[in-house]
Amino acid sequence: MEILDGKNISQRILDSISDEVRNIRKDGKRIPRLDMILVGDDYGSIKYVGMKEKTAIEVGIEGKVHHLDNDVNTLDVINLVESLNKSEEVDGYMIQLPLPEHINTNLVLDSIAPQKDVDGLTPTNLGKLFQKDKSSIPPATPLGIMKLLEAYNIKTFGKNVVILGASNIVGTPLAAMMLEKNATVTLCNSHTVDIQNITKNADILISATGNPLLIKKHYLKDDCVVVDVGSNKHPETGKLVGDVDWQDVQGVPSYITPVPGGVGPMTIACLMLNLMNCYKNGKR
Repeated sequence: MEILDGKNISQRILDSISDEVRNIRKDGKRIPRLDMILVGDDYGSIKYVGMKEKTAIEVGIEGKVHHLDNDVNTLDVINLVESLNKSEEVDGYMIQLPLPEHINTNLVLDSIAPQKDVDGLTPTNLGKLFQKDKSSIPPATPLGIMKLLEAYNIKTFGKNVVILGASNIVGTPLAAMMLEKNATVTLCNSHTVDIQNITKNADILISATGNPLLIKKHYLKDDCVVVDVGSNKHPETGKLVGDVDWQDVQGVPSYITPVPGGVGPMTIACLMLNLMNCYKNGKR
């Protein structure tokens, strides 16, 4: 059972970006800039934005966080989004989800300029992804998963790929990206029946349910590839665990991602990769 080391592969991506930014700086050109919108005081959201800001600084990208109070309204957020859309200094930006309940998330996401949408969450970018349009910006987590499989030379062509979780952030765009690579894709949601029978046929299983330790060995076929997108607290110990019961599945998959150190670092690295592509395509 080989570990899919997202920490190692993500660092390679970040090192490459760092070299690129160094050359941009040496040539006297404008440095790429990533803005982040954070609304409220959710602990997880503050932590994730902090990690993204830290990574941006480490690779030499300019990072700016717009931290809005919890009591702002939808229009306040949209006004900020529109100012970033117009700014010549901003190459790309992201809105940390989830937004507070009183804010209309769909309206906010609809107002993002698709060419600056580093998270790939606008309807335009998601639509382009399904149309196999190369100009689409894919969400960072699915892109990170594809890059991780690619780094370990894991083929998706003709493989049975099962994705648990049909969110617009992970499951649905990942299904589009797997289809583009000619995989046979089954996308499961919370109403899917007989999930174990479906997962048992998976050559590649990607779990993004948010249910800690859901996946046991009887969900898996021998020598499958397991990608764990989950990031949950262990119900008893409080430690960070994924959707997959690491101890229980030992010896069954051929490859597996750890939690932490698997998909998480790849997501942040691919956010920076998307930003660099926005910078190059912006032609400013």
